[in-house]
Amino acid sequence: MLIEESREFDIDPAVVWRRVSDIEHIPEYWHGTKYITVSERNGPRMSADVNFAFGGEGEADIIVADAERTVTITYISGPFAGTQTIKVGDGAVKARWEIKFKGMFRLVSSWNEGHFRSGTVHALERLCAPEQALSNSRAAQSA
Repeated sequence: MLIEESREFDIDPAVVWRRVSDIEHIPEYWHGTKYITVSERNGPRMSADVNFAFGGEGEADIIVADAERTVTITYISGPFAGTQTIKVGDGAVKARWEIKFKGMFRLVSSWNEGHFRSGTVHALERLCAPEQALSNSRAAQSA
């Protein structure tokens, strides 16, 4: 499955990059991730345990490339395998998923594709939101 989405933004690109590259806070923006725990760090490379909101757990290798403003997450175990790449430019953020579902998740892969695409669009919108809109969203979630 290949999904590519992008969103333009008019806030400081450094703010968007800070959000994208803050791995421990991925669940704030990518609601399909329930939590992510970095288990090992080696410079820009990390290993992490991931718990997905839709069920299942997995492991991922992550590279945070500050100079290119790109985060690459390679899912190596769990309900799917493959790569998610998020790139922040001066006026847009782009996300690309290239993954294959495993086990029972393969049976509903057409539904999963729509769900992943929708989740990606919403995550990019949250990543690009002005701080006030993001604060309002957080308050509504905790209510």
